[in-house]
Amino acid sequence: MAQLAVLLTERGFKVTGSDKEFYEPMASLLSKAKVHTYQGYSANNISSQLDLVIIGNAVSYGHVEVAEVERLQIPYSIFPRILAEMIIADKHSLVVCGTHGKTTTSGMAAFVLRELGADPSYFVGGVCRELERSMAEGSGSCSVVEGDEYDSSFFAKVPKFKFYRPDSLIITSLEYDHADIYPDIESIEAVFAELVSRMDSESRCAVCIDDANIAKLIPSWRRNSKGGFLTYGSSSAADYILEHTAIEGGMQKVRYTSKMYGGAEFEIPLIGGYNAKNALAVLAVLTGLGFERNKVFAALKRYTGVKRRQELRFNGEVTVIEDFAHHPSAVRETIAAVKQAYPGRRLWSVFEPRSNTSRLKIFEREYLQAFDGAELIILCQVD
Repeated sequence: MAQLAVLLTERGFKVTGSDKEFYEPMASLLSKAKVHTYQGYSANNISSQLDLVIIGNAVSYGHVEVAEVERLQIPYSIFPRILAEMIIADKHSLVVCGTHGKTTTSGMAAFVLRELGADPSYFVGGVCRELERSMAEGSGSCSVVEGDEYDSSFFAKVPKFKFYRPDSLIITSLEYDHADIYPDIESIEAVFAELVSRMDSESRCAVCIDDANIAKLIPSWRRNSKGGFLTYGSSSAADYILEHTAIEGGMQKVRYTSKMYGGAEFEIPLIGGYNAKNALAVLAVLTGLGFERNKVFAALKRYTGVKRRQELRFNGEVTVIEDFAHHPSAVRETIAAVKQAYPGRRLWSVFEPRSNTSRLKIFEREYLQAFDGAELIILCQVD
């Protein structure tokens, strides 16, 4: 929301906003852009002079400011709808979604397009080290948007990606998550099925065939969508086959084979086989759009990722790495990646269960196995 407020201000709108607290780096970002902020919620923050109110999904019906918006009959909207109008608009829209990896992968796609001179518009749900901001309007013909399956607001209980047009689509993974809004895996599968069904005959979707749920759903997706599908992963059935990865000189070397374009190697500064697959997805989509493969390789080599994802916080006698992984599968893969990158080192894992799903008992058994690669586990208290 802060990034959107800045973008609207740059377009010439007068923007105000309220929240319980404003933390860094967003507090400074808003202040520098001269966005007027109210700390704390009050009906007095809502003026009859407002032309539009954008309501975030952190507030619920009966909220004091929402009640005032309704009393004054001020038009209101939601973040993903405004994002679609401003960032996607009439551009070629690449939507990146999935249970895991969508922030890293959308940031990767936006960065590579920028490096290739395409000047994309983009929104990434995190802070990319190589991008000056998480949301930007470019002059090029492409847009990249991270498509979140979480709901949009209390009055729009649909995924954010419901509002995004998928001209190109990447689905990295599909597992059960967000237990506070989805009762089961079938309900998550249903919203992804709706997403792919909106592709037209010119659309293309890259999906990770190594994900068991995706592999199961591909046949029905193909039947119910006009768009085309290509697969990537370590499976020999994939269109882009990840053959081998190795850590050398601080870089992950990736070797792959494409059924259409043959084999090649490239490097990324990110560890973990899952990031090799994320890079393959971006490569497959962008070369399919006509970008030169070797130039994509060169850009991928310079993408160091997103803050709080494999972020090196200290490197001395002890190496400290921060990662946002919270789902059991993501925890397991992250631990495996760190073990591969730092062979022979003891690994201590400090885990804080902060997400709505990780606080519940749903994955109690899975968490017991997710930390198998760690020599010591420190579990923080659940508030």
